[in-house]
Amino acid sequence: MECHGRPPSRSSACQEDGGKDVGLISRQGLFQLAAAARRDDSGTAALGLFWHALAWGTGSNHRNTPGRIKSIAADTTRSGQLLRDAACLAVSDSKTAFLLLKPSHTALKHWGPNFFTKFLYFAGAGKVDHPSVIVDARVLATLHAETNDKRFKPPSASYPVSTYMAACELMQDWASELSTPERTVGADEVERWAFSEGRGWRGRVSNL
Repeated sequence: MECHGRPPSRSSACQEDGGKDVGLISRQGLFQLAAAARRDDSGTAALGLFWHALAWGTGSNHRNTPGRIKSIAADTTRSGQLLRDAACLAVSDSKTAFLLLKPSHTALKHWGPNFFTKFLYFAGAGKVDHPSVIVDARVLATLHAETNDKRFKPPSASYPVSTYMAACELMQDWASELSTPERTVGADEVERWAFSEGRGWRGRVSNL
């Protein structure tokens, strides 16, 4: 199967070069799909990136997966073009990209920011200065624990754009502080740390 605009099968994955499926879906493999997702006016390539980001991000919890797939399948032309526009915006204007997918309620049913920010992130093709970072509940839990900023307090399954921008800016600031003349640290590296640190956040919140 080539990596394009339909859900990947249970065993499928994008190789590091974005080609035929072998092994596990990786961040690098998804980055290889980004340029086409932004370039293809039909939205088919954007759907391909979206499906694979879903497979990458879902893990073993498929509770909402059927609803997510149905919401896209109901109008693949509209969905694809919406995602293509969001992918193009994500590389330069993360706020507008977010608002395109969640102007008030989510533009695509069952696709909240915990998931669609993964798509916005992968649209950047792994560039270190890409402004759109993944912000999910585990990332927010870590940011809240580190800052006590109420905007990051979980549970935050459907948070507003102000929370997203604050989280992205904070992770970009931390990345800048960690960077040296020899090596630039990306905000996505901070995100990966925050995600790892956020493991078990539901239990911690329930004990508050």
